[in-house]
Amino acid sequence: MKHGSTKTPHRWVLVKLRYVLRMSETFRRGPYAKGIAKREEILQEALRAYAEADSSGPSLRAIAARVGLSERGLLHYFSSRDELLVAILAARDVVGRKVFNMDGPIEEMVGAQTNVTLTPGLVRLFLEMAVAAPDRSHAAHDFFTSRNSRLRGTLERMFVRSAERDDIPAPPQESTEFAARMLVAASDGLQLQWLLDPSIDLAADLLRLAKLLRNA
Repeated sequence: MKHGSTKTPHRWVLVKLRYVLRMSETFRRGPYAKGIAKREEILQEALRAYAEADSSGPSLRAIAARVGLSERGLLHYFSSRDELLVAILAARDVVGRKVFNMDGPIEEMVGAQTNVTLTPGLVRLFLEMAVAAPDRSHAAHDFFTSRNSRLRGTLERMFVRSAERDDIPAPPQESTEFAARMLVAASDGLQLQWLLDPSIDLAADLLRLAKLLRNA
């Protein structure tokens, strides 16, 4: 190459760019894409398995069988057993956000909580992962940290919209932040009580608390 020539470097850059693009396309269409699709299939079947199970939930072997894998093969798609269990909870939340209007007034929360009681196995899994979440090295830590922050923000907006609907002054920010924290804490605690005593009306209790907090 002659001194000062830019043709060869430019040609090399173009060749490298084409290679990267081809590799990206290969990942989208090849084993990588298949792995993502299989992971999604596993999560959807896991949700169905939990919906059919009692509060003890399905075994990993039962979930694996639904997607034609061994238990070891199932965990090939996740970094650990706990990572799989957290991913199942995340998949449940995605479904919940699609079904319920989380941008409505605080009463919308009732529908979400009613849906929770349809899958007691997921309630138990949620509580078990919540207990493990304070451990920063656990798969549940980042999930619960992000989830709780997002949920508190959603509830704060719900309180504001409830005030707008009822044509009353919007509560101060510190009040909505406190109310949201109390609802999240009450929801977690009531889920445990509901597992111990299914006669508890989880949704009704939370709605009653929400109204008390809104009018405080």
